[in-house]
Amino acid sequence: MIFNACKYQCIALCLLLVSNLLHTQMIDYQHLSLQQAVGIGLKNNKNILISHLKQEMSVTKEKDLKMEKLPDIEFHTSYNQVTNLFQHQNGVFNEATKYDVINGMYDFTLSASIPVYMGGRIKNTEKKAAIDTEISGLRTHLDERQLTMEIITAFLQIHHLKEQQSLINDKMKEDSVNIKQVKALKANGVVTVNEVLRTSLQLSNHKMSWTELDNDVQIAEHKLKTILSLPESQEMHADTEDLISDTVTIPYLEELTETALHKNESVDITHKNLSLKELDRKITKANYLPKITAGGEYFLKYPNMMFFPPEPYAYRLGMLGVNLTYPIENLYKNKYRMQEAKENIDLAKLQIEENDEKIRHSVYEAYKKFEETDQKVKIAEEAIDQAKENYRIVRTKYANKLSLITELIDADNTYLEAESNLISVKINRQLKYYQLQYTIGNL
Repeated sequence: MIFNACKYQCIALCLLLVSNLLHTQMIDYQHLSLQQAVGIGLKNNKNILISHLKQEMSVTKEKDLKMEKLPDIEFHTSYNQVTNLFQHQNGVFNEATKYDVINGMYDFTLSASIPVYMGGRIKNTEKKAAIDTEISGLRTHLDERQLTMEIITAFLQIHHLKEQQSLINDKMKEDSVNIKQVKALKANGVVTVNEVLRTSLQLSNHKMSWTELDNDVQIAEHKLKTILSLPESQEMHADTEDLISDTVTIPYLEELTETALHKNESVDITHKNLSLKELDRKITKANYLPKITAGGEYFLKYPNMMFFPPEPYAYRLGMLGVNLTYPIENLYKNKYRMQEAKENIDLAKLQIEENDEKIRHSVYEAYKKFEETDQKVKIAEEAIDQAKENYRIVRTKYANKLSLITELIDADNTYLEAESNLISVKINRQLKYYQLQYTIGNL
């Protein structure tokens, strides 16, 4: 039987290892998608693990408080060796009369008590623990959403750098073509050496920009790897294809605000905080009320001290009863505790109103920022057309020797800036869209 159990455990362990290996192999870290990155982050990120552990601790505390309703059971035993009794009938300095007593004493006692009425303290404490668990769950969900937003932002940053790098790469190819053309013109005596040097300098500047962007991509991907809590030895590259959508649409502002007031965790947290403060007031009020406990004990003792003189016999006795305690001092000591509890409730209500106002403003701000980026995209697209046409005109003039090389380079830089700006505003629009979804609680 032991051999079979060990065999089954080994098989289960092997299956688990194979499953983990297959799962690892399914993730292509060389082309890590946004969805995969979010999944890895929610599984590995230390802040998320801490948040889940805190939630588990809240659940454990809630279960622990429920145990307060169960009876307290105690076993006690003792043994004592007692001396004979000396009674000083004529003062402590005179000779005492000696009385022989039973020298050995022992007892075995089993006692139990259970709270019957505590003014609602236990019930309300349990409710508080349940609400704390719910708040912990909301905070965990908020941490997960924050991590998701952080990963999305990192992907968009990497995508932005790669797009800029690709743009610079195209310009470098174009620079190489320009250099060949200018050198050919120089060979024919049409242009000067200065123009050849200026086109070569343009290529050098673009190479420098490409190198900086390449380093920035590596830094951004390393930051993403850190967010995902991946080992340093794990090589990883983000796949940012199909990350930008040109067809994102959003509802009206009023709908967004209503969604945020229903789905944002901070709304639920502030309302549950008010419930906690109301329960605190009930618990404080319980100080004015009596406490009733029921209990009993059953014991075996030796000798029998219930008679006088004591008899050298063991005896058993059981007791069952009710205790009522009324703390009279709380009639005056509890006054300011109740006042503090009321003030905490008033504070929690104000915090609810303040939080609602903040959410309304956050939604409005995120909505307007998204609208702004939408308008900027249209402006940037118009600027592209203008810069492209300007570059075409200047290039034609230069080919006909009607403009200088500096004018051509300026036109080329203006066109490059317009293209770069369009990439930035499109990615920023996508970021603002995700930030809006995060604000209303959809992300």
